[in-house]
Amino acid sequence: MEPKDRLPIGVSLLALAVAIAALVVAVSDSDSDDAVEEPETSVTASAPATTQAFQTTTTVHTVQTLAPAPTTAATQLIVTATTAAESDEMADSEFSDNVLAVVGIGYDSTLNVRETPGGQIVGKLDSDAAGIVPTGTTRAVTGAIWYEVHAAGVVGWVSGEYVTPLGVTIDATTQIVALLGETPSADNMTALGRIVAGAVASEEPESRVRISGAPTVGDVSEITMDVVGQPDDSIRGFRLHLFATPSDGGGSFTLRNVESTVMCYTERGVSAEGLCN
Repeated sequence: MEPKDRLPIGVSLLALAVAIAALVVAVSDSDSDDAVEEPETSVTASAPATTQAFQTTTTVHTVQTLAPAPTTAATQLIVTATTAAESDEMADSEFSDNVLAVVGIGYDSTLNVRETPGGQIVGKLDSDAAGIVPTGTTRAVTGAIWYEVHAAGVVGWVSGEYVTPLGVTIDATTQIVALLGETPSADNMTALGRIVAGAVASEEPESRVRISGAPTVGDVSEITMDVVGQPDDSIRGFRLHLFATPSDGGGSFTLRNVESTVMCYTERGVSAEGLCN
């Protein structure tokens, strides 16, 4: 994709209003691929907790740009900086069309690797599993695409619904805060994750939002959210790794920064610079 100019201020404000109105993300309680994949139990996104203003200073690194149409919250997430191809950090590529990662699976669940599409389970993959290498053989079963892969020490089949190549990772804190209108806080990390994920989730197509990385609490608390499904023919979704600062009493958590990793479509792949083709 070619870098595009920043969106007009008026369009950005409109997208911000739409994003805030759509913070309630309606997703099912489990993932299913029409009875050929066992349901993946995970936490669904729901109405966000009340946020409060908090001043922060964030350095925005190099990001991928999107075409200005359609205008969505996801568009606003990554439209404000230069392309990854212009970054010195990307001189030696670490991306490949032939490496997949598990996406859209709850951290307390796993993705099955099967002997055949819908067949006997021969392995399991964690929600953050990466380095999955497809053999190049695919099969369509009742409308779902399955990929034969090298994973979990075996050669087996996984549902394409839950694997995809990952692209460049950027610091998206400023964009997220702009979409929400303020730096969010919440009573717990799960609620904070839902707020941030809701800022970039799509209604059409409906995004699948999952907590793919378990929440942790400490001096710097963390959680990872997968948002799969975007109104874009190149970008499939985003993996959002949140860092938050707990209040002195530990009763609330305020967003510190967000690292966003772009998900690309498997059939289109990711470029050497980490951009979705």
